[in-house]
Amino acid sequence: MKKRLISILLSLSMVLTLLPATVLSAGEDTSKASDAAFTLSALSASCAYGHTGELGSIQVTNVDISKWKSDKRITIQYDVQYRCTDSSCELYDSDDSFFSYSGEHTFTDTNAEFCHKKISESFTATIPTDLTSGGAKNFSVSFMLTSDKGIYESVLHEQNVNLCTANYYNPRCWECTGCGYFFQDADMSGNKFTTNQVYFPPAGHDLKHVPEKGPTCVAKGTVEYWHCERCGLNFSDEEGKYELTNIETDAPLLPHSYDDNGICSICSFKAAAKVLSKDNKWYDNIADALTALDAEDAYRIEIGKDCDESITISNAREVYINKGVTVAKLEATDAEGCVVTVINDGTIKELNGYTGKVVLMSAGGTYGKVINQTSGGNVGSFLYGDPEDANKFCYYKNLSNGKWILPAEAMANTQSNVKVSYAPMAYIEIAGDGVTGSEGSYAFTTSSGNTVAFTATAKTADGEDSANIAYKWYYDGQDGTILSEKAELTIENIKAGNRTVVCMATADDYGISAKLVITVTGEKESQNFTLSVSKTTVGIREKILPLLSVEGIKEDAAITYYLMNGDSPAPESDTVIDENFAFAQTGTGSIYAYAAETDNYAATASAPVTITVTPHAEHCVCGGMFNHTHENVEWQAWDGKSEIKYEQKWVQVSEYTKQGRYVAYVYLTGNVSANLTVAPKHILYLCLNGYSFTCADPSQPAITLTGEDGKPVELDLCDCVGTGTLGGSNASGGSIRIGAYANATLYSGTMTGNNVSGDGGAVSVTGGNCSFTMYGGAITGNTATGNGGGISSYDSWNAGTVNINGGVISNNRATNGGGIYAASRTHFHLNGGEIINNTATGDGGGVYCSGLYSNADGRCEFNGSTISGNTAQRGGGAYVRVCFIGYRNCRITDNTATEAGGGLYLVPFASEKRIYMGNVYGSSGTIAPYIYDNTVNSAQNNLYLSDPDTQIVFTARINTGGNAKIGVYFTGITQNGASVLLNSLQVNTESSAKLYHDRIFCDNPDYGRLEIRDDKPYYNLYLINTGDEVTITFDPNGGTLNAGDETKAVQHNGTYGEMPTPIHSGYHFDGWYTEKDGGTKVDANTSVATKEAHTLYARWSEAKYNITLDPNGGNLANATKEVTYNSPYGELPTPNRAGYDFDGWFTEKDGGTKIEASTVVTAVEPHTLYAHWTAHEHCICGGSISAGDHTGHTPVSYQSWNGKDAIQYNNNVAYVRLSDNVTMNGLTIDPGKTLYLCLNGKQLASNGTSKINVGKATKDNSGRTPARLVICDCKGGGTIKGATRNVWGGACIYLYNSTLDIFGGKITGGKVSGNGGGGAIALDDSKCVVNMYGGEISDNNGKNSGGAIFLNNKDKKGGTVNMYGGTIANNTATNGGVIYSACGGTFNLSGGTISGNKANNGGVVYATSGGVVNLTLSGGTISGNKATNGDGGVINMAGGTVTISGAKLTGNSTSQYGGAVYLYNGVTATMTGGEISNNHAGKEGGAVHVYGTSTFNLSDGKITGNSSVDGGAIYLNREPSVLNMSGGVISGNTATGNGGAVYIYRSGSVCNLSGGTIEKNTANVGGGIYVNPSNNGQLKISGNPVVNGNTASGDANNVYLPSGKKLSISAAMSSGASIGITTENNNYPVVFSGKYGQDYSDYFFADAADAHVNYNANTELELAAGAKKYNVYIITDDNGTATVSASSATAGTTIQLTATPNNGYHFKEWQVVSGNAEVSDNTFIMPAGNVTVKPVFEAHSFTEEYAEEQYKKSSADCTHNDVYYKTCSCGAVSATETFEVPGTALNHDWAEATCTEPKTCRREGCGATDGNSLGHDLPSNWSKDENEHWHECKRCHSKEDAGKHEYGDDNICDICGYDKTVPHTHNLTLVSANAATCTKNGKKAYYTCDGCDMWFEDANGSIEITDKTAVIIPATGHAPSESWKFDKAEHWKDCTNAGCGVIIEGSKAAHTESGWIIDTAPTYFNSGTQHKECTVCHYVTAVGFTPAKGGDIEPSDPSGWTPNPNLPATGGDNTTFIWIALLLICASTAAGTVIHGRRKKQR
Repeated sequence: MKKRLISILLSLSMVLTLLPATVLSAGEDTSKASDAAFTLSALSASCAYGHTGELGSIQVTNVDISKWKSDKRITIQYDVQYRCTDSSCELYDSDDSFFSYSGEHTFTDTNAEFCHKKISESFTATIPTDLTSGGAKNFSVSFMLTSDKGIYESVLHEQNVNLCTANYYNPRCWECTGCGYFFQDADMSGNKFTTNQVYFPPAGHDLKHVPEKGPTCVAKGTVEYWHCERCGLNFSDEEGKYELTNIETDAPLLPHSYDDNGICSICSFKAAAKVLSKDNKWYDNIADALTALDAEDAYRIEIGKDCDESITISNAREVYINKGVTVAKLEATDAEGCVVTVINDGTIKELNGYTGKVVLMSAGGTYGKVINQTSGGNVGSFLYGDPEDANKFCYYKNLSNGKWILPAEAMANTQSNVKVSYAPMAYIEIAGDGVTGSEGSYAFTTSSGNTVAFTATAKTADGEDSANIAYKWYYDGQDGTILSEKAELTIENIKAGNRTVVCMATADDYGISAKLVITVTGEKESQNFTLSVSKTTVGIREKILPLLSVEGIKEDAAITYYLMNGDSPAPESDTVIDENFAFAQTGTGSIYAYAAETDNYAATASAPVTITVTPHAEHCVCGGMFNHTHENVEWQAWDGKSEIKYEQKWVQVSEYTKQGRYVAYVYLTGNVSANLTVAPKHILYLCLNGYSFTCADPSQPAITLTGEDGKPVELDLCDCVGTGTLGGSNASGGSIRIGAYANATLYSGTMTGNNVSGDGGAVSVTGGNCSFTMYGGAITGNTATGNGGGISSYDSWNAGTVNINGGVISNNRATNGGGIYAASRTHFHLNGGEIINNTATGDGGGVYCSGLYSNADGRCEFNGSTISGNTAQRGGGAYVRVCFIGYRNCRITDNTATEAGGGLYLVPFASEKRIYMGNVYGSSGTIAPYIYDNTVNSAQNNLYLSDPDTQIVFTARINTGGNAKIGVYFTGITQNGASVLLNSLQVNTESSAKLYHDRIFCDNPDYGRLEIRDDKPYYNLYLINTGDEVTITFDPNGGTLNAGDETKAVQHNGTYGEMPTPIHSGYHFDGWYTEKDGGTKVDANTSVATKEAHTLYARWSEAKYNITLDPNGGNLANATKEVTYNSPYGELPTPNRAGYDFDGWFTEKDGGTKIEASTVVTAVEPHTLYAHWTAHEHCICGGSISAGDHTGHTPVSYQSWNGKDAIQYNNNVAYVRLSDNVTMNGLTIDPGKTLYLCLNGKQLASNGTSKINVGKATKDNSGRTPARLVICDCKGGGTIKGATRNVWGGACIYLYNSTLDIFGGKITGGKVSGNGGGGAIALDDSKCVVNMYGGEISDNNGKNSGGAIFLNNKDKKGGTVNMYGGTIANNTATNGGVIYSACGGTFNLSGGTISGNKANNGGVVYATSGGVVNLTLSGGTISGNKATNGDGGVINMAGGTVTISGAKLTGNSTSQYGGAVYLYNGVTATMTGGEISNNHAGKEGGAVHVYGTSTFNLSDGKITGNSSVDGGAIYLNREPSVLNMSGGVISGNTATGNGGAVYIYRSGSVCNLSGGTIEKNTANVGGGIYVNPSNNGQLKISGNPVVNGNTASGDANNVYLPSGKKLSISAAMSSGASIGITTENNNYPVVFSGKYGQDYSDYFFADAADAHVNYNANTELELAAGAKKYNVYIITDDNGTATVSASSATAGTTIQLTATPNNGYHFKEWQVVSGNAEVSDNTFIMPAGNVTVKPVFEAHSFTEEYAEEQYKKSSADCTHNDVYYKTCSCGAVSATETFEVPGTALNHDWAEATCTEPKTCRREGCGATDGNSLGHDLPSNWSKDENEHWHECKRCHSKEDAGKHEYGDDNICDICGYDKTVPHTHNLTLVSANAATCTKNGKKAYYTCDGCDMWFEDANGSIEITDKTAVIIPATGHAPSESWKFDKAEHWKDCTNAGCGVIIEGSKAAHTESGWIIDTAPTYFNSGTQHKECTVCHYVTAVGFTPAKGGDIEPSDPSGWTPNPNLPATGGDNTTFIWIALLLICASTAAGTVIHGRRKKQR
């Protein structure tokens, strides 16, 4: 009993344990207040008097939410300060104090959700205030209470995907602890859910039995188990009690079973690569394939799928990349014998190799980058070239610009984005009568006056004609003048001479040329040119040659100028005018030019020109050097002795001032010796006139200039002849001494011969306010013992100026400033000229500048000029000390210095340590400074910066097209920051800074180098000390880098600076990191903390970016959209644009590719899509066709029309388009008006009775201008819907005296209800024309007449219908499904489709005899039309003409006669082309029925596939119906009765056959032609008709002749005729009728096998009994013989032929010379005719090359290929002709070189060697023991230099230092063991002796290690984990080896998401659950739920479901009752157990 009570208690306790927590805690409040912050603000305030109130502080002191859950109440308490702003009010306080009030307010709102939503509530508080004026007044304040969140906390419930064994939330949700509702958003702003919508009990396992499975190639085998579909766990039992953590067996995986394409037949796995060897095997991965490729017999690897890892080839192998396959990197090593041949049909992102190690073959694939790693190597060496065919070599084609790159042009080490291919052309072949030469070089000779013609053909490397070639011919050197732009060139009336014509051919952006040298004999024509002389008056001694030139020379010729000695030109005796020629005396002379003979012109002399010679020619002050605007002046002669006469003149000295000066213009009349002084206020213009001016007194200058303040002096020196000199002094300023207030200008002439003691060899500028300017001339050969060998300028009180604008300063010498010395505030401007070959024994070989330190008073500017060839100790070119220096375009080069500064030595100003590239303070324009190739001790030493703090400052931009180059010798790193400043240029991109970086070179690179840095916002260049450089390697980690970006040098303790940005398609670059995974991010500002070289790794994330949507003239609200690479673009917005139609989004503004929502994003960067528009402008056809009447076909603008308003015509023309669907009350186009109507995709509908009237029918229409209607539909879908009530004719459109053009739209729904006809259109007079180019006329009903068109009979002539295109379909009428005419008219069909129309008679056209109808069918298709109760499925006509020349009438039918055409009476029908096919007649004439007086003429076209009872094709009925057949084909027609093709019925019916073919027709009788036996129909034969291959009841039956009927031969017959005949009951013989007079028996044959046609003894043709025999003839030549088995035989006999070739020949084939036979296997079947055959014998041609053992002559060795004999195609083997198989040479099998042996070939019998032995690698230290010493080779460990110890007195070996008194004991050091890792070798522990370098295993040194490689432990390799690791975005496998854990390469991939997987189906009460997961690793990517099936639907609840209020809620009272009931049940069960036990015991 106790046990039972215990059982009951245990049961009760179990039930209580199972009660949900909500029951046990019923009534417990789990809510928790949040930390919401409350804010109380005032909206307004006022006092009792209405004044505006003012509030001080407002504070919330307490918020009580305790009543919220029960009463929805919140109470706040607050303090507020207030007062009135009106100073008259009692609540105003003048002391700025406030009144205080503490208040309280309660919010009550049953609908509010303050528990989880922010509060925003207003209320008004009334503050009672006691006023002194008496009584209480109220102060009113409007408050606003807000909170930053709800008042109760929320609880996050994560989703639990284990649905089987625990309660779970689904989906992830937030619970408000205030109201108990759940939300899917953290801010709880979305839909609300109740507990039973998101919280679910365990669902239990959903187990599925999985039987045991064996392993496959992709998966291990598994044991038998049960799998839960819901939670994914596995169990060993079907009840799910025992979980299995591993279901896999230990059986290994099976290998893949690959087919020929590398696809596994078991799992469809794609193999990585195939290795071609004797096994030809596919491999799972690249690594295994590469291992197999190393095998000796392997020769090729084929890459079968994308490969992200690098493929490295070290042997001579071929590599083939399959189409569609991408390889990240392919590398050929520099190993011996490695030559990698690449055939790429896929994509190779990067190819690396070495010169001679890579061969690129032509293929269709692309290369992202090709790199030659050989130093100085180029990628052109990689391209394949055929050594035996210079034309056959590969090129690169640059895919970016389309340019072809020849091997010789590919000189860089890198080429990007290319493919490799043979060029489209190899050479040009020029042909023409008499042309000689080949492959690009041709010659041709002809006579003058002839017309010559040539043709060019571009050829491929194989000699084939190239396709799509553009040609251009021009004379060599004159490519701007085109002779022809075709392949052909014609030159008429060619002139004598020699000329070279160039033909240029281009294709696919590739061009080649050929030259044709044309020699034309005959007399050459003369040149026509003139001699030009710049002046006709010259002086004695003036050089004449510079004045002369020629104009009008047609062909470049050698020009010689002559002085005419006689009366006419005589070049053989006249005086040549050379560069030194000048007239020696005054007078006149005649000069002419003589052009030498050229290739095409004879030698020619010009007309002579007369020159006047004076003592001194007039010229301007510059001596004619410049093109001055001033005029020539009169010069006075001076002999150096007489007084110079000055003339007083007013001279312009400033813009507004003139002053009096004394002016003289003087020229020398001979050499003079004088000293000249120019006085103040004097201006002297001196022309040396080619003479010498030498100092009379050498102690004084030649010319002295000294002015006074206000009285300046000026000298202008020139030399009009060019040989004049000035000099010869020993005093400073030997030629000119310039003092104060003096100015000198040199235009020409030479200052030379001065050798001065002091400064300024030629010119001395010594005073203030003075200047020297040089435009030309020369200062040369002067010396100064002081400074300034050429020019010296210095001053201490006011700056002088030196301007060098031109001329030459050369070969001068001084202490400083060999050419120029400028000091002490001189203004020095070097703008041009040359300073060359000057010498300074001190500083500044060319120029010396010192102390020009003031920007205003003195500075040096190097703006132009060339400084070259000068020498000095310092500053070979220039020495600049303490100056403001500006440097622009000067060129300093080839100067030398012995100490420093070969180019320019710079000593900067102390406070301005700068050299300005540009002007000193700012600049404009661009510069091209050049300071390079200057040397010190033969080393580059250009711009020498003596102070390390000197900066190079750019104030002007580099001219990138100029030759800018600056070498800089840095003496230290500037402390001022950048070494090169670009700030003033605002260089803000690295690419722009690189323009400067690439042009500035460090002359001392061992010291440092320049680096670009971003100084924000601009870039500058910094000098980096290379001694502290650290090399950084950049690993793009799956991406790619530009060539040259792989490494970078940085400074230790500096920053990394700007780093390259790699590219990885589809990924975003996240930066550089110190580790491949993990690590620390490194940016430009990160400090370089280590001195060790290291690697940075690129880090990537998937690329998302914004695209720009350009509305392209339209309007768009949001112009950007985020997209993800390799995903669809998704829904794109639609922009608007008035007057335009949106065509979609495209990749280009014009053209490009259309982008749809489903288009996948392939671009890897932000890009722009452009809207495309179509303006509502189009031509009259709506843009739909290109045929028809295109008058006014330029696009026009169509005005909008609503169908109601009046149409506005302009000059009687209007263009309208429907703006909407319209119901019209009628539309009339008046006479003389033209309406262009675009339906615009809309409907123009009748109101039931209205229609369109074009033109008006009035009583008098004479002289009225026609109207016109043009219909188009640019959008498509537009319709004109016709009237259906009270319509007489033309239910849609009525025409009178008018034209209708239909280009588009649909005319439909018209129905004629009265008389008349034309369900769509009525033409009411003969002037009406309908032109149909497009559109559709369909589904109209014309009642009695014309389902579509009615030709009315007002003038008995009908109208015209022209159909060029469009469709007429499904119209109906009693007569004429399409057209009805009772009055004649014309119907022309040249295009379009007519189908599905119906009528009783005439499915398409019905024409009565009321007028002449002309029907022309030249094109288009007429199909599927029916005559349902009459005749003519297409045409039913009486009278008129029918012409069929090109149309197709097919698939039409009639119930009676004429499936297509019914010709009643008086109709002439002619068929010259087209097709009548597959039509059907219920009675007679499946295609055509000819009745009565009608005629059908057939000359061409096809009548085929038609059917009827009689006359499957044509039926002739009633006399005199006629069929004239002269051509065409009647084929494949069927008659169930008689006459499969033609039935001739009545007497008088005639069938005239003169040509054409009747074949393959069938019938019961008369498969071809049936002649009715009961009437006298006639069949007449002539010409060459064919009636053959027709059958009746399965037997041959061509022409059926009833008894008594004969064939009539009406005229001569000709070759090709073939007619079979069958007689009734085989009644033979049958004699033919007619007059033929010759044997035509070969043109006829009997259909029966036992009969034949012959020419009988009576010279008659007859059909007789018996089979006919035919002859066999053989023709042979001298190359063999032949025989035949029978010389004659009946048709069907097998004939055997035998051919025997003569020696040296083989039999090729039988040739049938004549007869209808086919020879196969030396036999043929005898046809019904004679046969002539000929055997063809061919001489052996040994052109076949088969590399098979049976043909081998010799086998390959190391250096020779396999050699085989060639064979003939017949199998004969040549005894002499051989071929080699390239690539079969074995190559040397090198044994690597050793210390003592060179590389040696191991192959037997070879023994070749390569290079030298390595030699021993001996250490410097001796190894030694007690007996001897030696050097032990580090490589082979051999003992070298061994010898006995040589001891001195100290017992120490004099050689090795061994001390024999100290016995050697091993001093062993333990080298610790290192365990091998996945990627690195380890090593075992060992001991090494530091005295003798021996290794031991033990610490005692007893076990020596002799093989030192034995201690190496190989790397283990990675061990991938079995299970997947994952995060939100990706999954991968780790290495499981201890301490590794890296991600296995290639395993990492993005999740691939499944569809929704149902976890729990929804029930009536509860929601269902579902999730998405990765199909690989099963990571759950999304969760959701499906609504419960029951419950109440509440429209305001978006979830569509709310809890049923009648159901108990968890934790509620109803649930409690349920659990109490369960307890009672348990109790009763327990009681039952007790009772049962008692009863059992009683038994």
